Amino acid sequence: MHFLVQTKTHISDKQHGGPFKFGIYKKFNCFLLKNKHSVNVPSQNSLRHLRGSRHGRILYRTEAKFQELLKSLNKHTESSVVNITEIPESVVKSAKPKEPQNEKSPDPRIEAELADPQNFTLVIPQDVTQEDIVKRLDEKITPLKNFTYAKQLEKKYNKSLSVLRMFGEKLRQAKVPITIGSDRLPCPVELMLPSPIIESYRNQDEFSIGTGIDGNPKTVGFYLEDPNDKSKIICVEPSELVIIKENHKKFAKDFERYIRNSPWVASTIHDDVGFWKSVKMKSNMDGDLMGIVSIHPRQLSQEELEEEKRKLCEYFTASGESYNLKSLYFQTCSDKKPQKYNFKPPEEDPCELLFGDKHLVEQMDHLRLSISPESFFLPNTTVAASLYGALQKICRMHSSMSVLDIFCGVGAASLVFSNRVKKCIGVDTCFRNVADAVFNASKSGIENVEFLCKMPESVLHDINDFQYHEDLIAVISPARAELSLPVLKFLRRCKHLSKIIYITTKPRLAVDNFVRLCKPAASEGYLGKPFVPLIALPVDLLPQTEHYALAVVFQRF
Repeated sequence: MHFLVQTKTHISDKQHGGPFKFGIYKKFNCFLLKNKHSVNVPSQNSLRHLRGSRHGRILYRTEAKFQELLKSLNKHTESSVVNITEIPESVVKSAKPKEPQNEKSPDPRIEAELADPQNFTLVIPQDVTQEDIVKRLDEKITPLKNFTYAKQLEKKYNKSLSVLRMFGEKLRQAKVPITIGSDRLPCPVELMLPSPIIESYRNQDEFSIGTGIDGNPKTVGFYLEDPNDKSKIICVEPSELVIIKENHKKFAKDFERYIRNSPWVASTIHDDVGFWKSVKMKSNMDGDLMGIVSIHPRQLSQEELEEEKRKLCEYFTASGESYNLKSLYFQTCSDKKPQKYNFKPPEEDPCELLFGDKHLVEQMDHLRLSISPESFFLPNTTVAASLYGALQKICRMHSSMSVLDIFCGVGAASLVFSNRVKKCIGVDTCFRNVADAVFNASKSGIENVEFLCKMPESVLHDINDFQYHEDLIAVISPARAELSLPVLKFLRRCKHLSKIIYITTKPRLAVDNFVRLCKPAASEGYLGKPFVPLIALPVDLLPQTEHYALAVVFQRF
């Protein structure tokens, strides 16, 4: 039986009314799934055509199922919000495309799904094997895996040259008085800094939970498009990915076994009723592992949550020894949007330690860095150590220099540079990062460093007003987003600043900021002497992937 769905507002009476656009259609689907009703959506394209419309189509095989839906709608919606009318079969048949004569009979698993949505099994085409899907994930995550490492470095180096040439062209268009060479590069470029380790190097991973290849809705891995229907996604285990450490894979598989024996369902959509959200892990060079289980409390009571914590602690205390699990955290996620800047510790810690060590300790050169579950550290420890060492040589750091480390994370760069320079000031907008950085400095006995949880522009303003040492360099490494315009303008105004080391993991997005640092004084409100690109250093941060980092050194003359 087919029915026409018409709605005037959101399903939830707590939200404001509005047209039945794409996002609201998804909410309506979610509402139906919560109440054990199945929605027939042929493809993603059909969803796109519904934008701006208030119509959808639901397929039911029995009148009883349809009556259940009507009762649910009457309970959860306002009157006159949703109208559902039956569509005559003659209209439905006329709208259907003609079936080819040699078409095979319907798959019995599809019939079972339509009859009872709870008996869901993902249908994979007969000519697509499990190995094919695993290979597709491999090609998506590690597209350069089949190239030699020398060829990988060459490809990424050429990409970095392309970005720098674009930077040079924008400088020319902005009429910046700088000499561009015959190679169209604005500055000399070092050879790409290679990674000492190219497999099993990732020190942090996060895996989602969703429907796997076998149809199990509690599969831990990465999302991938379903080859049978691109509007659907499937969750593929990371067992064949060479960049992920073996103990990460073992922990993910063990967590999958645990949640499959749990009565609580997985949370695959932000608005659904699921409990299990994701699993994260961090590890050090010694193989010690920190696990973070993320859940959504939904309608669970405090007693049920405490019981689940007890079970997690009991299970992973025993099984975690095989993959060196040193600590396990329990992270509660709410529907509230996270704060953009978190200058103060939260009243209730969203990450609760169930057992083990509070911090993960990573060895980098002569330092031992303590890392908490919420703090930021580069995903490749060996490359981070090589990068900081190379920057010290390029910038010729000496004892009369001072370093301003903007977005310092756990303080790795400041602590590495501290034995070469006069003073380091680390700045970050995340309280957890700064707390770890202060702890690391204290534990290492380093006294010429200071860490502040502030906005970068406020620190730059204070430095500009204070009689500071003239030989000041800034190290900028934005982790998630590029620098804002106010920060760039304060960098230009800071008269004591002689050099800037700009490290970015998204080089193309950073080009506009590169140009702003170099524009002539008084151009578009930029005060202070402009900077000139001195040298660029591409870095292979993530081997086997397309991603790389770029460090550009700017100097005032």
